[in-house]
Amino acid sequence: MASKSNWQDELTLLESMDYMLTNGVDCDISFKLGKAGSDIVPAHKFVLAIRSSVFRPMLFGPLAEKDSTVEIPDVESDTFKCFLRFLYTDTCTITADNVLALMYAANKYNVGRLVKECGQFITDNLSTANVCTIMETAYLFDNQDLRQSCLEFIEKHSNVIVKEKLLSDLGQECLGDVLRSDNLKVSEEDIFTAVLSWADRRCTEKDLEVNDSNRRHVLGDLLYLLRFPLMSQEKFVSISETNESLLSLQEQVTMFRGYVTGNFSKSPFSSNRRSECKTQNICYRFTHEHIRNTTGWNYLGDHDALTFKVSEPVDITGLVLFGCTEGSSAYNVHIEVVELGQITKTTVVSTSTEKTFEVLFSKPVEVQPNKNYTLKVCLGNGPRTYFGENGISRVMCGDISFVFSTSSQSGNGTDVSTGQIFGIMFNRN
Repeated sequence: MASKSNWQDELTLLESMDYMLTNGVDCDISFKLGKAGSDIVPAHKFVLAIRSSVFRPMLFGPLAEKDSTVEIPDVESDTFKCFLRFLYTDTCTITADNVLALMYAANKYNVGRLVKECGQFITDNLSTANVCTIMETAYLFDNQDLRQSCLEFIEKHSNVIVKEKLLSDLGQECLGDVLRSDNLKVSEEDIFTAVLSWADRRCTEKDLEVNDSNRRHVLGDLLYLLRFPLMSQEKFVSISETNESLLSLQEQVTMFRGYVTGNFSKSPFSSNRRSECKTQNICYRFTHEHIRNTTGWNYLGDHDALTFKVSEPVDITGLVLFGCTEGSSAYNVHIEVVELGQITKTTVVSTSTEKTFEVLFSKPVEVQPNKNYTLKVCLGNGPRTYFGENGISRVMCGDISFVFSTSSQSGNGTDVSTGQIFGIMFNRN
């Protein structure tokens, strides 16, 4: 870096602009930021005007700001500083903590390139846990590209998102986008259950009693996006009896006529099939007759580990683990896919009637064919569990081969033939 007296020497244009911003050289405008307004950040009108179609008329138009200090209460100081750095240098540090606030500022001042960079960062970091919240944000920002990316992610991972009732984080418009999709890979029964959970949450938010009449009210026309004709007649009868005020008498009669005649053309509910439901695939490495509970599998705080590889690319969505041998117990489960740095932490409950329990990952893990991956599992000093014997080293799931081998990282006794990790849950790419 050149000396302070002649800092322009040997600096590029962007480096010079960064220096002027960082050191407040010859600034002619200041911004009082955030609700508190306690932090004032200086800048240069010329730079803001050439980078933003909103700043130019604000600073140089006929109704330009006369005051040298402009208040921006809806953008916090750290976000605005990062935003300014992008205007001055075309780069800034986008993180999971600042990306939404940064996208808000970029939208507000119509800086399209930064909007796209934020959108790409979000798309690259979507998970089943955050995708619905991100889709709502995309709707509020009118970002159609990001909204579509979220919808496609939900379609791809609908088996997890719908069953975990994560659709409750969506507003009415975005839920409608999801329910209109023909690409949901989950049963209509599960979709109905998730939509009912969405309606219950809206009732609670509006201080309405949770009952069928109010559910119908908050759902409005969304109800007609459910495809009841795709359900069995027995399931529809069960729904009608359990939620007798959700559908009108005429709607129920029309549906029953459809079941009798096989023609649902007069029903207000679509009978168009969604994509073939992608059932959850599970690769089991033990047969049920080789599950044991003699003495049980002990937990001393170390990891059970197992190495595997697949013949085709798949998404690993979770694990099936052995459960408690006596009574009920909660396990603090820590799972890591070593090569990818994929970690999931959750608390699950195994009752005395369950020999196994499922742990879903917050984000499916993509694994490539013919590459070794190591699963590390710790049940956090929980009580003894069932375990497996005579493990199968090579398991065929359809035309996909899973090959298991003993991992050197296993510190609790699990190997290819014995121990924990009953199965791997997966979807084909």
